[in-house]
Amino acid sequence: MRVIVAGAGEIGWYLAEEISRHGHDATLIDSASHVARQAESGLDVRVLHGSAASVATLLKAGVAETDLFVAVTGNDDTNLVCASLARKLGAVQTVARVDEVVYRKAPEISYREHFGIDELVSPEMLAALELAAIVRNPGALAVEHFARGRLEMQQLLADRRAQLVGKQLHEMALPEGVRLASLKRGDQISIPAAYDRVEHGDRITIVGETEQVARCRASFEAGKSQVRRVTVMGGGHTTLSLVRRLPVPRFRVTVIERDAERCEYLAAAMSRATILHGDGTKLAFLKEERIESADVFISTTASDEANIMSAVQAKDLGVPQVLVVIHRPDYAGLVEKMGIDRAISPRVVMVREMLGLLGRGKMSTLARVEDGTIEILQLAVEGEDFVGRRLCDLALPGGALVLTLQRGREVLVPHANTEFQLGDTVLVICRDEHRKELVRLIVGSA
Repeated sequence: MRVIVAGAGEIGWYLAEEISRHGHDATLIDSASHVARQAESGLDVRVLHGSAASVATLLKAGVAETDLFVAVTGNDDTNLVCASLARKLGAVQTVARVDEVVYRKAPEISYREHFGIDELVSPEMLAALELAAIVRNPGALAVEHFARGRLEMQQLLADRRAQLVGKQLHEMALPEGVRLASLKRGDQISIPAAYDRVEHGDRITIVGETEQVARCRASFEAGKSQVRRVTVMGGGHTTLSLVRRLPVPRFRVTVIERDAERCEYLAAAMSRATILHGDGTKLAFLKEERIESADVFISTTASDEANIMSAVQAKDLGVPQVLVVIHRPDYAGLVEKMGIDRAISPRVVMVREMLGLLGRGKMSTLARVEDGTIEILQLAVEGEDFVGRRLCDLALPGGALVLTLQRGREVLVPHANTEFQLGDTVLVICRDEHRKELVRLIVGSA
């Protein structure tokens, strides 16, 4: 596929490099001549010197035949204009990087719809989504999050002391928006039906709306702490986005920020968090604030060195789970060898998101469960035996289960009387051997 990346900064450079490495035809545009020359000598992609906000430059780049246009310059306004022009000139999909939350969540107007752009994304926001998924799900054996954090998959072990363990599926009255997707007992793996029972020690997979899934955990697990103490170093965009995804009262959040003026802003923006003015890289400060009492410590500053230093110290002081944001992807494997539990790179999650857009078609595999014997598929609803039918009227092969439905910008968990429409996208869980039959039914082709 053909991809144009506007902006050859850290994100754009890495994005163009990885898109090309995955076999796509990439063109990189930058308005600075010296940056364009560096990219031309350092990357195996086509490089153009010029403004991506210029129609002439976009036409020269071949925007009319482009499958994906991604604007990732350092200026939100420029990115909005570039992506909007690219759409008008014929790009199939357009994405603009916007770091300011107001552009993504303004109550008065949808900037995405106004400019005709498919996606407004921020690498920092995507990193925050990944961090939040890890923090919300302590001890989860596997976590996948879909639809920008609105949907989530978790695996966990059933405990006999929990409310729903020992009951059959039809007796459970699961929260609206949650599906019990798979069950593993010993070596036996199944997609549970109405009369299947969850027993102590079963490994189960639950999928659904993020907050409902989080509440549902307690019904299958027992003895888990209901309040987690989270300390975050750094008060940038990533932290703001992360804290919004850690709701009170389940989480007690403390943010450490060395800039006094920024502390005042954070205190106004995040009233539910405790803001500390100080240097999180200094061991004395961490000891003074009793950092060891935290359940999770996360470093999110713009400095990889500061993030690593503070995280290693927090781990040495006894914090059970330590996470860092790493801006250089080649550092990620190294820091995890230093005892840090997870390293998240905004560049890597941004690339993953863009490759996911390129992979979107009538069918794609989003996740594999239990060593690939069960898959979660994303399918476009086009099959004549599926369009216009209600869920309760469908006999899905091999006990497959429709987990979620996306219709335009709306994402929901379908109920028995949900009628599927042409243009819907569904997430379906199925056994590998029933994949072709299921795809044929929903998409209309194998």
